[in-house]
Amino acid sequence: MGRLVAGWVIVAVVWLASAPASAFECPARIDEARGAVQKAEAALDRAKAAAKAAARGPLGKAKEMLAHAEAEHKGAGQDAKKHAEAVREARTAQGYAEEARLIAERL
Repeated sequence: MGRLVAGWVIVAVVWLASAPASAFECPARIDEARGAVQKAEAALDRAKAAAKAAARGPLGKAKEMLAHAEAEHKGAGQDAKKHAEAVREARTAQGYAEEARLIAERL
């Protein structure tokens, strides 16, 4: 019985310790998205005209989502939901940037 209680206490402590960390991971996700946008821009500079035209749309969306994620993070304060939204938007921006990079490199 003592082992069971000790096990639940350990699970609770780990869960409580990890919750704030995951809610405030936006700076790392924003940095990753920013790096993906930079890679996409570099690929776009080397791309042919058709690829540039096709990749501009996703790259524009990536930049828009990244700007929104940064603004959301700045205004979030201690609101975990707002930080989670910033993480989602940064990951979405990263996805759009990866799409633009792939189009620029392979089209």
